[in-house]
Formats: sequence, C-alpha cells, structure tokens
Amino acid sequence: MKNATKGDLQKEKLLAAARKLFAENGYEATSTKKINQRIGAADGLLYYYFPAGKKQLLNEIIKQTTDNKTLAFNKQFDQLTGVESIQETLIKVFQIIWNILTKAENYETLLITVRERAVIEPEQINWLLRLADRIEQKIADYLRQQIMDQTLIDNDPDLMADLVLSVYESCIYRQLILADKRDFTNEVARTLSAEINLLVKGWR
Repeated sequence: MKNATKGDLQKEKLLAAARKLFAENGYEATSTKKINQRIGAADGLLYYYFPAGKKQLLNEIIKQTTDNKTLAFNKQFDQLTGVESIQETLIKVFQIIWNILTKAENYETLLITVRERAVIEPEQINWLLRLADRIEQKIADYLRQQIMDQTLIDNDPDLMADLVLSVYESCIYRQLILADKRDFTNEVARTLSAEINLLVKGWR
C-alpha cells in the first residue's frame, strides 16, 4: 500500500483477518473478538476503525475488491493476441476469469458473497453482476468482430455472449462453489472445451 499510515495498515490487517475468518467459518460464527485475536490486537481495535462492527467489515471486504477484479479482467483480456481460434480465445478468456477468482483473497470474497448474500448490502452484492456484465460486453465485442470478418455467420453477438457466459458460470459454480476445487484441471479444461466447441459449431 503506497504511503500507508499505521492506521491504514491496521485496517488492512483487520479486513484480511475478517475475510479469511468469514470464508472459513461464516459471518455469524465469527465474532469481533476472533477477528482481533487473529491479528493479535486488543478487543476494542476493530470498533475504532470500523464503528459499525462486523457488518461494516463485511461490506468493506466486498467493496474493496470489486473494481480491482474488473480492471484485472480488462487488462488481461486486451492482451489476448487474437491469433488463436475462436474456441481457443474463449477458453483463454475463461482462464483469465478463473485465475482472477481463484486468487486467495478473491476466492474468499467469492465464497463470502455466495454464502452471506442475505446480510450483504445490495449495492455490494452486485459486484459479481457488474463483473459478469463487463465480461459479457467484451465477449460480445469480440464475437461481433468475428461476424464482421465472416468467421462466424451473422447472428446476435449479445445473445451469443450470453450463452458463452452461461457456460462459464456453470463451470465456475460446479467447480469453485459446489466442489470447492480451485485447480484448473484437465477434466475442467475438457468439459469447458467440449461445451464451447458445441456453441461455436452452431455459429459457423
């Protein structure tokens, strides 16, 4: 953290500790005392920096990672070379998303968002939707260009991007949420490749 004060560092320590504990044990099962203990702080420190307690911490955890994820996706997407096949490109896009979401703090935030949806403020819960919208827009723009280049038949690129995103979301839900598997295994790659290939074949 550039030019961070002692207070900034303490806040970051509290956020990191809370994020890990919320992900491991759940929001309700995590007391403010446990959060303070995790960083070796006095019991009152958390309320000094976060007067509203756990709820404020929870929403701050969600908020602080939202823009970072979108920026990371945009940067990596724009670095794709464009020399691969459509299938290969769409699989690479998925790998970008996967790598972002499986980074330790992002994965913890994802689990918290899914599990604690009922107690997170609505404007914070929407980070996943905002990220999904950005991804879908980038994919639609890419597919629109493929249509213009006559690599794909004329179709609705927005609908096509929505179908691609549905494949991505299904894979992420199965592997990261249900199975709790963060490795991009050969099995995951094969399943994803088969589903993407099926979509692209229908568009040629």
